[in-house]
Amino acid sequence: MARNKSKRDLKFKPKFKSFVPIDKDAQTITLLHEEIEAIYLMDYKNLYQEDAATSMGVSRTTFSRIIKSARTKLATALVNGKKIQIQDENKELCVAFICDDKENFHHLSIRNEFLVFIQSDESGIKEIEIRKNPIYNSDEKPAHVLPELLSSKGINYFLGSDIGEGLKNSLLTKGIFTISKEFLKKDELKGFLHSYM
Repeated sequence: MARNKSKRDLKFKPKFKSFVPIDKDAQTITLLHEEIEAIYLMDYKNLYQEDAATSMGVSRTTFSRIIKSARTKLATALVNGKKIQIQDENKELCVAFICDDKENFHHLSIRNEFLVFIQSDESGIKEIEIRKNPIYNSDEKPAHVLPELLSSKGINYFLGSDIGEGLKNSLLTKGIFTISKEFLKKDELKGFLHSYM
């Protein structure tokens, strides 16, 4: 009798969910969410296998099996020109931005006063948290402060109009993608978030 599969702790939210070779009629290989998470943790973030297994909430043996399967699928797709479809089981989306108006959001810029965290799922917005931007009226560099803070809140996407390369790269190392956006109206927020689910 097969054992029940234990629940994985999957934090990574894939930004791109399919890759297609020039030959559009190629067969498709599906990369499971746990497999893209393993690739992200071990091959992108350069974690040791034991640390990556802990992050996913699985044993090292199970993680070893997952990463081997993921790498085999990727190698097969690349060598044989197959489509790669990435499964996304992460039904939550967490975004953050910095704005000048906590009621209407509006202008998104790194040095504005309010840092906004939004947690949503397929049914809509679950929570909005607004706090003072730690780099507002400060000489601190955004790349030294924001990545750790945003990562601790489980942020998938950071929105802004003036995200420099240093901050962008620092966020990417934490698995946080950036979206260039100058303005965001509060009444458009639900539709915007839904497009990234």
